[in-house]
Amino acid sequence: MAFGLYNYRKTGSGVQKGGPKKKAFFLFWEIFGEKFWKFFQINLIYVLFCIPVVTFGPATAAMTQLMRKFVIGEPIFVFHEFFEAFKKNFRQSLIVGIIDLGLIFILAYNLNFYSAALQNTSDMQTKIILALSVAMGFFVIMMHFYIYPQIVALNLKLPQIIKNSFILMVVGFKRSFAAFFAWFAVIVLMMLGFPYSMLLLPLLPFAWLNFIATFCAYPVIQKYIIDPFYESKGEKNPEYSRYDTEEEAVFEDRGGFEEPTEIPKEKKSARTHGAAVKVKTKGKVIK
Repeated sequence: MAFGLYNYRKTGSGVQKGGPKKKAFFLFWEIFGEKFWKFFQINLIYVLFCIPVVTFGPATAAMTQLMRKFVIGEPIFVFHEFFEAFKKNFRQSLIVGIIDLGLIFILAYNLNFYSAALQNTSDMQTKIILALSVAMGFFVIMMHFYIYPQIVALNLKLPQIIKNSFILMVVGFKRSFAAFFAWFAVIVLMMLGFPYSMLLLPLLPFAWLNFIATFCAYPVIQKYIIDPFYESKGEKNPEYSRYDTEEEAVFEDRGGFEEPTEIPKEKKSARTHGAAVKVKTKGKVIK
């Protein structure tokens, strides 16, 4: 025992199968810790697939598919599933990617041009255009949190996906804003660390940003699109199967039901040829 904090003689209960879901904050960091090294792999593959630039959309869709599987708890084979998702979602994500690149160029130009113009004039029209550009960028980014997860998870046409994304951004505004705030914080940190932070680009930031967005957005997609679809058919969303406990098992998992007991100190019962014979003590008691 160290300062009364860690008592290795006192047993505790195990982990209960089918226990309650963890709070989102703790689940986020649990997944991030478990998949930390996979983020490096995915980020590097993503950067390589984005080298032609025009493949930005399909590469983002492929990465989103892997992050979606992290969120719902499915195992993955990184390169195989990345490449399969890249091919499967190529057409829709290519269109979205080209639109994205166009919007990025327009927004960057507007912000740069009108910010410079404000230094020489206080014209109200310039201020309004700059404010609209910032607001447009804000909403476009939050809508994109929902676009790519729908491309990889649902069989919908692109106009319907874009319409859904706007609605989901509004009904799930708390999660949308949380993801945006986290993105903003990461990007600011990268800017503060410039140029040294550029060394991290092949290693982590794109995968982490995508995971943040998917973690925040996908439960909203499940709640308002996927779950109602299965409920209308009288079925349960199979993505929740890891929480099911209704399967009949030969042996019952009693994790979490053990009664904590204090393990007594080891006692010497006798000596045989000068060697101490220790008495075994009991551990957990399962009722």
